Amino acid sequence: MTRTDKRRGFTLVEMLVVISIIVVLVAILFPVFSSARERSRQVRCQTNLSKIVGALQDYKRQYHRYPPRPAYDATLEIYTGGFSALYPDFISDYSALVCPDDIAIASRNEEAKQRRYSTYNGVIELIDNPSAADPWVFAVDSTTGNQKITYNYNGYDELGWDMDVALDPRPPTSSPKPAWLDRGWKYYPRLMNIYAPEYTVVTHCTAHRTFYSNEDEVRDTCVNLGSETDTLLVKTWQDTTSGASLFEKQEQ
Repeated sequence: MTRTDKRRGFTLVEMLVVISIIVVLVAILFPVFSSARERSRQVRCQTNLSKIVGALQDYKRQYHRYPPRPAYDATLEIYTGGFSALYPDFISDYSALVCPDDIAIASRNEEAKQRRYSTYNGVIELIDNPSAADPWVFAVDSTTGNQKITYNYNGYDELGWDMDVALDPRPPTSSPKPAWLDRGWKYYPRLMNIYAPEYTVVTHCTAHRTFYSNEDEVRDTCVNLGSETDTLLVKTWQDTTSGASLFEKQEQ
């Protein structure tokens, strides 16, 4: 007698069970992998910020001041001031000026480089309104009326944007000192002040905000003049229930 080998394949039910298990595993592991990738990008962003602060201090040693508030020159099609002023003399690697989570310049990296664009200067119209007449200019916050500049030159408003109108670093007596500033104007945390203390937040990166699905959990990476990098809970820093926000006071 001859024995015939009968190879038994998967039944439809078994295949559906296997597929279901794979789908469940993917659903469980995808957020984990996504979080790990985002954490890696935040670490790279913090590395960029540390390099930038080192270059910022070199700039100050040479010019005895920090770079002025960033601006976009539509005629020259180039960014001036802010972190753009550090490239290429103080930062030779352009990639250090761009957050790995920055989607504003996707597929436009070379154009951004020519314009000396930096993620850490602020939010541009290319993000908020790509169809704007000039998408490279800084966007304007509808609540405060300030440009969405995150380079802390004049001092932050309650939402964390650099204010358009600055006070003199040593204002006349007619300019009242903020109630939260219990020390002298010398300690006011802004880069217009050449004596700004080390706890002064230099910038906070908003490029990571799209990762968070819960508004209460949104965090920005940030760096201070002491080269310390961290993440800040945006909602907490923007809270004005107790007077000035943490963005204005630079506390914690």
